[in-house]
Amino acid sequence: MGALVLMAAALAHSVRLLRWRSWMTRRWPILWILHAAYAWIPWDLFFLGLAQLGWVVPSVGIHALGLGATGGLIIGMMTRTARGHTGRPVAASGREVLAYGLVLLAAVMPVLGSLMPAQWHATVLVLTARAWSLAFVLYLWKFTPWLLRTRLDGRDG
Repeated sequence: MGALVLMAAALAHSVRLLRWRSWMTRRWPILWILHAAYAWIPWDLFFLGLAQLGWVVPSVGIHALGLGATGGLIIGMMTRTARGHTGRPVAASGREVLAYGLVLLAAVMPVLGSLMPAQWHATVLVLTARAWSLAFVLYLWKFTPWLLRTRLDGRDG
């Protein structure tokens, strides 16, 4: 019964995401990262449903939720709010797009890694951690100096 409920929830979230017409955000990375991150929620539910049936390990769904949905939404919202609160244009630069890609790559790797032979699992985990960490290091490298100074326009942040 749990698998059925999880699969139904995955379908409902997929329909919701389709109704948002996410493809229309493709020109604005600062928006599409939020849609891409949300897309991991139905995948998480789907993988957890498969785990209930014993077809995949539960960690696949947990990684999809934690790395994909949560990580993607965090990096997307942090860049968006930091830009806005420092008086900068709310548009992602190349470095931010790279960080978005690394977070999404970090979400894909353990999912695909679960399909690999067991001797590859540790390597996949290390590569996942490196991609995830590098994404947030890129954020810190760019935004720390901005966040330690006053806004460009002199207004309150």
